[in-house]
Order: sequence, then C-alpha cells, then structure tokens
Amino acid sequence: MDMSSANFESVVRGHHIYKSIWNPAVGERLDVSIERDNAHDRYAVSVQRDSVIVGHVPREVAKVFKAFITHGGEVACEVTGRRKRGNGLEVPCVYHFKGKDKIIVGIMQLLKLTTANKMYS
Repeated sequence: MDMSSANFESVVRGHHIYKSIWNPAVGERLDVSIERDNAHDRYAVSVQRDSVIVGHVPREVAKVFKAFITHGGEVACEVTGRRKRGNGLEVPCVYHFKGKDKIIVGIMQLLKLTTANKMYS
C-alpha cells in the first residue's frame, strides 16, 4: 500500500504547564504520541521533546489523532511561531501526518469536519 503525507495547522496546548522545561523554537520538530496513562482524558495525545511531555494536541482533535496513530500512522509536530494566549498558552505548529493513502484521506476529512464543527458551535 502506498504511503502519503499531509499537514494540519494547529497549536500545542498547555505550554503554561510546561514552560519551565520547554522554550519553543520556530522550526523545532517534536514527537507526538498517545498518552495512555492520562487520568483526565482517555483520548490525550502528547507532544514530546526528547521523550518528555511539553504539551498536548488540542482536545477537539485528539480523538482523531489517536485513531490515526492507533491505525499505524505517524505524526510529528513542527513549531511555526511564538507562544500566544488562547486556551492557556499555546504554541502555533503544523502537525505532519504520514501513513497509508486511504487513512490519510480519511483523517484529513475528519479533521476538517471536526474543526468546522468547532467554529459553528
């Protein structure tokens, strides 16, 4: 099966919690993985630097990210801007998805629907 890639502009959430251990730099690449032991959110997906959590994927799209990773996809995060106020302190980024063609298409459609629904609710 062919592999594809896609990008999704978003943010790393929770920087206000991790600012003492992480100073984001534009262009920095971070790992993204399911956070299996998060007692507050069973769909939590963490953003990590050197295996240390420095933030999270926004809750609105975390379920979609988790499904993608569970089905063999890979996600990386690239910092694109300086931190800003949003839902706490957020760091602008692009999430890079890599996986099977069919799954990439489905995930991008889900992300588009999820973020469109958020804008109108």
